Amino acid sequence: LRPGVKFHDGSALTAEDIKYTFDRILDPATKSPRASQLPPIERIEVRGPLQVQFVLKEPFAPFLNLLAGLAVVPSNFTATVSDPRTQTLGTGPYRLTRFSADTVVLERFADYWKTGQDGKPLPYLDRVTFRVIPDPATLRSALRTGDIDLVVGFGLDATAAAILKRQPGVVVQSVPDLSYSLLGLNTTRGPLADNRVRQAISLAVDRQELVNVVYSGEASIAGPIPPTVSQWNPLPPSELPFYREADRVSSARQLLQQAGYPQGFTLKVMPIPTVPEALQIAQVVQQQLKRVGIQAEIEQVDFATFLDRWRRSDFDAFVSLNGGSTDPDLHLYRHVFSTGSTNVFKFKDAEVDRLLQEGRVTTDANERVAIYGQLQRRLAETVPFLWLTYPTVYGAWRDRVQGFVLSSTRSLTSLDAVWMTSR
Repeated sequence: LRPGVKFHDGSALTAEDIKYTFDRILDPATKSPRASQLPPIERIEVRGPLQVQFVLKEPFAPFLNLLAGLAVVPSNFTATVSDPRTQTLGTGPYRLTRFSADTVVLERFADYWKTGQDGKPLPYLDRVTFRVIPDPATLRSALRTGDIDLVVGFGLDATAAAILKRQPGVVVQSVPDLSYSLLGLNTTRGPLADNRVRQAISLAVDRQELVNVVYSGEASIAGPIPPTVSQWNPLPPSELPFYREADRVSSARQLLQQAGYPQGFTLKVMPIPTVPEALQIAQVVQQQLKRVGIQAEIEQVDFATFLDRWRRSDFDAFVSLNGGSTDPDLHLYRHVFSTGSTNVFKFKDAEVDRLLQEGRVTTDANERVAIYGQLQRRLAETVPFLWLTYPTVYGAWRDRVQGFVLSSTRSLTSLDAVWMTSR
């Protein structure tokens, strides 16, 4: 471990904290979504104040990538932090000083370990304030007037980005997204339990139309692996089954007839309310499914209700976003492995499980690429849910903001090296 790293309470980060963090994630009582991403750990040994050794039961290729994405908490976290929903204790450049329904305030942590390229201690800013502004128009107006300095992702689509580019004093940038929009399906409910029905839905949904209508062309058709991570050979949509057959409507109707639904059926679709595009996606999908005889009814619910029903798999279908990753195991495993921690689709397929497990234990990079090539096709055939689009991520900020780096992960970690000019 790097020496001299401190938690925000002033205590030093040690190997004991690493062990505690992983033990906490693996504890079933924690109910951490990260648990199914971790490898089968035989034991974790503290070898000294700054050395910890992980002994795995089998090889686990994504382990280093996984470590890079985990936050460490101190071994007294449970005793110190009474409510982790509103409190935390980390080692980052800013410490949490306020958490409310509409505002989060982070203040500079003077003992942060990192220095900038100029050799000066980071972070440069004294304070970062996050404001919750649910209405996208109000959010963009606040940026134009200088009431806020930076917006990433939410409230910024292709149209808004084009307008903001014409605003004096505003910088707009974009990158391809690792996250993807999806049509989630409960694969055990009614007609959806028949894979032919799910294949018909995959054919009926014209993803290019979603790209054009919802995202004004500023997105790409989604397969199981993001097109931006080219080292994993993401298959183009033309090579994925049940994506782009010549006569998609006729083929979908034929599959529905084979499954015993020649007249179609009714499907309820629940869009997540916190993603502005979700409702529009649901409305376009509603019209597309109608072409093959499926009557989609849109259920609009508040976020608390959506989250509760999502957790309990109490849905026919939903529209949402899933976070992405540069490693296909971290991108897919927890969602589609039969016992994955976020497999709310209740999806089970022995071949998918086998390929996911092989991808985890195979350490040869070329062999992993071949395995995930097979997995992409199998997922397109079995349709645990529909990968719809990889949108474009937009960021917009006042030109007095310097040093911010827009990331495909939507990460805000570059805020540690941001500074402000006096303009």
